[in-house]
Amino acid sequence: MSLQHHLQTSVSPFQSLQSNHKFTIDFTSHNCLKPRWASSISQIQPPKIPVPDTSVWKRAKSRRAKNQRNLPSSDEIDVAICETKIHGYCKVGRPKEAARALQILEESGAVPSVVTYTVLIRSYCKGQNVDKALQLFYRMKVDPNAVTYGTLLKGLCHSRKLDKALELFNQMKVAPSVITYNTLLKGVCDSGELDKALELFNQMKVAPSVITYNTLLTGLCESGKLDKALAVFNQMKVAPDVRTYNTLLKGMCKSGKLDNALEVFDRMKVSPNVVNYNTLLDGLFNSGKLDKALEVFDQMKVAPDVVTYTTLLKGLFNSGKMDRALEVFNQMKVAPNVITYNTLLTGLCQSGKLDKALEVFNQMKVAPDVRIYNTLLKGMCESGKLDNALEVFDRMKVSPNMVNYKTLLEGLCNSGKLDKALEVFDQMKVAPDVVTYNMLLKGLCDFGRVDKALEVFDRMKIAPNVVNYNTLLKGLCDSGKLDKALEVLDQMNVAPDVVTYNTLLKWLCDSGKTELGRELLAEMKDKGLKPDTVTYTSFVMGLAREGNLDEAIDLLEGFRNMGITPNMITFKSIMSGLCKTRQTDRAIGFLGYMVSKGWKPDEESYGILIKGIATEGLAKDARRLREELEARGLVRSTWAKRLARKSMQMQKDYECNEAVNTALEAFHLLSVIPCTWRSNSICIITAMQDTSLEAIGFLEGFKNLGITPDMIIINSIMSGFGKTRQTDRAIDFLGYMVSKAWEPDEKSYEILINGITTEGSEEAVDTTLEFRWCVMGVKSGIDGENMCLRLLKVVFQSREALK
Repeated sequence: MSLQHHLQTSVSPFQSLQSNHKFTIDFTSHNCLKPRWASSISQIQPPKIPVPDTSVWKRAKSRRAKNQRNLPSSDEIDVAICETKIHGYCKVGRPKEAARALQILEESGAVPSVVTYTVLIRSYCKGQNVDKALQLFYRMKVDPNAVTYGTLLKGLCHSRKLDKALELFNQMKVAPSVITYNTLLKGVCDSGELDKALELFNQMKVAPSVITYNTLLTGLCESGKLDKALAVFNQMKVAPDVRTYNTLLKGMCKSGKLDNALEVFDRMKVSPNVVNYNTLLDGLFNSGKLDKALEVFDQMKVAPDVVTYTTLLKGLFNSGKMDRALEVFNQMKVAPNVITYNTLLTGLCQSGKLDKALEVFNQMKVAPDVRIYNTLLKGMCESGKLDNALEVFDRMKVSPNMVNYKTLLEGLCNSGKLDKALEVFDQMKVAPDVVTYNMLLKGLCDFGRVDKALEVFDRMKIAPNVVNYNTLLKGLCDSGKLDKALEVLDQMNVAPDVVTYNTLLKWLCDSGKTELGRELLAEMKDKGLKPDTVTYTSFVMGLAREGNLDEAIDLLEGFRNMGITPNMITFKSIMSGLCKTRQTDRAIGFLGYMVSKGWKPDEESYGILIKGIATEGLAKDARRLREELEARGLVRSTWAKRLARKSMQMQKDYECNEAVNTALEAFHLLSVIPCTWRSNSICIITAMQDTSLEAIGFLEGFKNLGITPDMIIINSIMSGFGKTRQTDRAIDFLGYMVSKAWEPDEKSYEILINGITTEGSEEAVDTTLEFRWCVMGVKSGIDGENMCLRLLKVVFQSREALK
């Protein structure tokens, strides 16, 4: 029994149908399709068409599955309605249901139209399912037309499947239209294959349109191929439009070719629109051609829009013309939008005019958005006005986003207001990300609050990334907590990277724990991480600092075999180590090795070598080398001054031992860089006040350099003895200087008095009672009686203190 006969005999609602009436499928009740928009579909169904019993379709589906019977034939299915439903599914983005309906239609023996196939292909492409679109294309039961090819080509190009797009294009069975060429040409240009794009353009079998030219010109200009773009432009066979000119203007302005842009603009064969003016103005401002930009603006033949004014404001602020920018803003003939206000506020904040920015903000005629607030917050934080920033933040009329919180937190952390930063962080209404956590961790570590940083780290509500770990590890290392840093390393929940190990290696090597650093380096290699220049530089510097120069040089030799390029810091650390261990000859050879490998030594490299030669007592040789290098413009005679200033600063910071070493370096450089100024020698001796025994050795050296010590230098040495409670040595030193025909001044005795008062020992007080000091005071033209009275007073005070 046929399906037609079954429906006529067993389904009562169909008994009134005429024999020649086609059977109609109700897709709203079909179990396979299950549409969600049955109400909308029912509106497009033909009127007064009976609804079949769904049980009939269930039985038909069962018979189809068992291959016992065929689906209703195409004569029994209304193809038009079926295709309408397919189009509807595609329109609402449900290609899966559309495909099932198409399958039913095809299995019934009906042949869908090329339009239906094209609609479903387009739906697949929009859903980023271009592979299914290709499958459907190759099983079409009708020949595709140009629209079908164009639709699929567009989908392939958008999916970056250029090879398949070109393959499909070459297999086209219909003549491609200009639209087809434009689609493919845009895909080729977007992929950066400009040579292929030009080849495709030259092989076009139809006349290119202005859209074709604009597409090609856009690709060429965005790739910086302006010469080829101009060649194509000059050979255009259609009249260019404003978009064509804007493409050229934008490309030339982006490449800084403003003269060419102005020439093209002046030769436009169509009236420029406001977009053309805006493009040219933006390019002129970005290139610093303020006057020309203002001239173009004053000569505009179209009314400027809000983009024009915004571009003008930005250019004026960038050129430092704040007053003119405010004038332009007040004279705007169009209503400013939020971008215009943001440009104005950004310029005012960057110019330090925060009060004016707040005034403009309070007078805004549009609702501020998060960008406006962020501009104000950033300006106030960068100007150190954190209280104002907090006030603006608290008064925000929109919910702050992550950028607002980060801007405020960064300002608070950089200013050291960590407690307030922690308060803002705890009150965040958006979930902090790893960048926000890292900002807080860095601020805490930079200001030495590593314990609090550890607490924040342990309370993170998201999994920390390797950057968070690296920030914490650096903070621990900077605080000298290497053991805790190594503990954190062992507990990392993410794979450490090269930066992680470099951070630890640097501090291990700087702390003299090179052996532990060696173990860490081996662990790093075992985990598959490749050490970089920073890794080996830290290790080489550590070895050089510990005197393991041979191993450091051997490690440097292996750099190239590892594919690692050493930097100048690596070379100079080895040279410095060689010179400090009086191996200057090896340092000279090492410098030659550097040059042979293509490295160009800098001034500091030569300075290390000159200092090493001078340290070994070869002052004349060092001086000749200095003169030769100075004649060639490779060195300057300023190292000694810089070192002396550095030692003076170190003395202020009470880093006396390091200051002495720096002073020694400066003294050796003085031996090869003669000078007559006294300030360097004073700085050197002043830096050694706490180690005056070494300072005495300098006095003879100063004579050889032609620098005559004066009482300032002598008193500096005496002061050093006094600070170290060696007043007896200070007295002997003063006697020594008097024997050399130096006459002490009142400051000399003041230093002795202060030293005696500080030391407070009876032996030292008794020593000062010798009358020879009073006699020496008289010889020096000092009021000896007054000095004796002051000494006696000190004696009395000291003995009372001892009792």
